[in-house]
Amino acid sequence: MKIIRIIFFMLFLGSMIIIPSCGKKGSPFLPKKEFSFKVVNLEGRLSGDYIILKGKIEGFYGARKATGLVKGCRVYYGQYPLTNPPCAGCPIKYHGYHEFGPEVVTGEGFFCQVQGEKKGQINFFKVYLTGSDSAVGPSSKRIRVIVE
Repeated sequence: MKIIRIIFFMLFLGSMIIIPSCGKKGSPFLPKKEFSFKVVNLEGRLSGDYIILKGKIEGFYGARKATGLVKGCRVYYGQYPLTNPPCAGCPIKYHGYHEFGPEVVTGEGFFCQVQGEKKGQINFFKVYLTGSDSAVGPSSKRIRVIVE
C-alpha cells in the first residue's frame, strides 16, 4: 500500500512538471526593424511662449528619404529650477514626453515647438524620431534651454 502511494505521488509530481511546459507559448512574430533616423545638431531657443527645437536629420538611407519614413517624434523633457540645477555631467530624470506627427520633418531637417512652461527654469530635451509600427530611432544629444 505504501509503494502505491509513493508511485502515485511520483506520477502526480511528474505530471505537474510536464503539464505547464507543453502547449502553445505565444503567437509567432517578426522582430521589429531598426529605425536608423535620428536628430543631430539639436538646438533650442526661447521664442515667445514656446521653445523652438531645430536640428538636422541623419540616417542610414539619407536625410532625403526621412520625409516618407519618419512618422513623428517623441520629445522628452526635464525641468529644473535655476536655483538648484543638476551638474553638467549628471544624469537627467525626464518628467515625460510630448509626441508629434510627421510635420516635424521639414525641408531643412527637424523643427518642433514645445510650450515654454515656467520662468526661472532650465529645460532639458532629447528627441527620438519614430517610424511605422512604433519603431523608435536613436536619441539625439541632450540639450538645455534656460528660461529666465
